[in-house]
Amino acid sequence: MRLSYCGTAVAALTLVSGCFDGGDVVPVNLDFAYTNAGYINSGDFKAGSFLLWNKAEGKMRHLSDVAGFEAPDHPRDKTLQTAQYSSGADLGLGGRKALIQARADALISAHSTFEISYPNTVAYDKYLSRVSRYLSEDIREDGDLMREWNFREAANSRDLYYVLIRKVTYGDGIALKIDGAARAEAAFSVPVQGADVSIALRGKGLQTISGTNTEIAFDVAVLRAEWQDNDAGGQNPAFAPQLWVDLSDLPELFRKTASAQATPHAAPRP
Repeated sequence: MRLSYCGTAVAALTLVSGCFDGGDVVPVNLDFAYTNAGYINSGDFKAGSFLLWNKAEGKMRHLSDVAGFEAPDHPRDKTLQTAQYSSGADLGLGGRKALIQARADALISAHSTFEISYPNTVAYDKYLSRVSRYLSEDIREDGDLMREWNFREAANSRDLYYVLIRKVTYGDGIALKIDGAARAEAAFSVPVQGADVSIALRGKGLQTISGTNTEIAFDVAVLRAEWQDNDAGGQNPAFAPQLWVDLSDLPELFRKTASAQATPHAAPRP
């Protein structure tokens, strides 16, 4: 169980290009950055967390935590796992981020790693059956999930997808290492249009992703709502996996969704 909500895990960019005043520092958000272990779980998501994604509008909302994805017993037979950064850092530059995003991603990947203590990766199988069974049981009990999940709208829209957290790396904590050492910070230079952009990484915030057998990182399945014919001549709600959807927006959407959950007001409908 998460002991506390994760504060922002940040890096910093000291920018000396013509677009900024010399010495400016722009925070770079590493929450939910994507690694080869999945997305860093900088919020309170868990296996079975079920979200509605409006891809056209760039919005996402956490709908439910589906039952049947409980954490198994942890064998604690492995003490350490290294996760390599891939993408998803928010450089905080708006439309200007394209100037350095690819180079920054490459440098962060080359110089930094995340170390997960006592890792246990669980890929939940038969996830379609688990979600369908959860919804079917609610329908039999005259529940509200069909409406709460906007199922009919999703089944008729090309832009609405469901995102299911179905693979989780559990562990006791995660730490940032730079060039193989557990250092507080380091700086790299990126040449941009004749100027140097200095990227100073700092592993702030990761220390709060901790607790025995907590959810450290996760990966997802993207689903489409559909209707499936049944033997009685009717149709049942069902889900189809979508394997080739561009997921590059998910780190930012997870950040926004987690932030909305942390505030007292309700998240906007996708």
